[in-house]
Amino acid sequence: MRFTPMRAVPVYLRALLSLILLATIVPPARAGEAPLGLGEALAISEQRSSKLAAQSSAVAAAAEQIGRSAQLPDPKIRLGVDNLPVSGPDAYSLTSDFMTMKRIGIMQEVPNGEKRRARGQRAEREQALESVSLEALRAQLRQDTAVSWLELYYAHRTRDTVERLVRQYELEAETVSAAVTAGRVSPAGAVLLRSALESARDRVLEQRRAVLRAEASLAALVGSAARRPLGDAPDTTTLAHSPAALVEGLETHPALLLYKEREALAASEVALATSSGQPDWSVEVLYGQRSPNFSNMLTVMFSIDLPLDKAKRQDRDVAARASLLERARSESEDARRAHEADVRTMISDWEISHERARRFETLLLPLTRERTELALAAYRGGRGDLAAVLEARRAEIETLLSLLAAELERGRAWARLNHLVPNGVKP
Repeated sequence: MRFTPMRAVPVYLRALLSLILLATIVPPARAGEAPLGLGEALAISEQRSSKLAAQSSAVAAAAEQIGRSAQLPDPKIRLGVDNLPVSGPDAYSLTSDFMTMKRIGIMQEVPNGEKRRARGQRAEREQALESVSLEALRAQLRQDTAVSWLELYYAHRTRDTVERLVRQYELEAETVSAAVTAGRVSPAGAVLLRSALESARDRVLEQRRAVLRAEASLAALVGSAARRPLGDAPDTTTLAHSPAALVEGLETHPALLLYKEREALAASEVALATSSGQPDWSVEVLYGQRSPNFSNMLTVMFSIDLPLDKAKRQDRDVAARASLLERARSESEDARRAHEADVRTMISDWEISHERARRFETLLLPLTRERTELALAAYRGGRGDLAAVLEARRAEIETLLSLLAAELERGRAWARLNHLVPNGVKP
């Protein structure tokens, strides 16, 4: 059997053999896996998020406190001995002295009604704050997952684009030796081709690293599903809500609702501190047992708080809570301004990147492709040189990479804007 050198195999057969070899080395575990779409990635990230699970527990814990906060405190059992002799012949006797008696009773503290209502309202505000925190965490998680998915998607597309440039240069390298021998290509042109080929291969390596990084970032959110092939990209040219609605409906964004609930919680603390100015009271019922020779005794006692110096005690508490309320209001307003600026910035990023992507796709990319075709036709007809072909192809690939970068930038802004509010909520 005569061995046929690989260089003697036609180019199209070598390409076919390369594809077959690549297919055989793909890990079997990935061969039958369904593509990971963005919607599935969002669902997986929510299911496996430990932050969401922890915050859900906080919501449940706060809900349990609502009914309990407005209730009366538990009653207290009172046990003891009154008037026990400690000297003389009757020392430590429970039956000798008529004043000695064993007592048992119950005491109930009764906070004023305003305080109990304020405690219940504070518990409700705490539960609302935890619920809004859960929605804010969910919105942030969905934003991060969507951005990570899109970054991996475009990392794959960018890598494939650079690899296509490498394959084009490799096809040119197959025939450059014969072209140099025939005098159609100068030795300097052959060196230029080799340099361009190696530079393109280096960019492939760099882009493979970008793919691995993006995959690791997505894996932190969706686990092993990040290693599955990705599905089709969503349509990032349209938003779920109009830009004007997103700006006008800032109060529906969980990121701002979080500050509003903190403000409401601070207001409930002020109400609770104000209620302390009204006295609490307690009632105590005691039954005293004496020796059989003496009558048993029943005692009923009432205790009432006396807020005699409210200016130095209760009023100071109210003033402190009021200052905290003002701080919460200031933080809420500052957060609203910053959030509005962020939303407007994301909208401008989405609009500008959308326009740039449209220009690349409809104007610049067709021009670079036409330039490549003209340079290649001139080279094949003996009227142009190889350097012009290489430069035209490089410019075409660079334009395509710029298009992908603009689409990724648009996708990032789209992911952030589309998950500012929960699904089904109109801003």
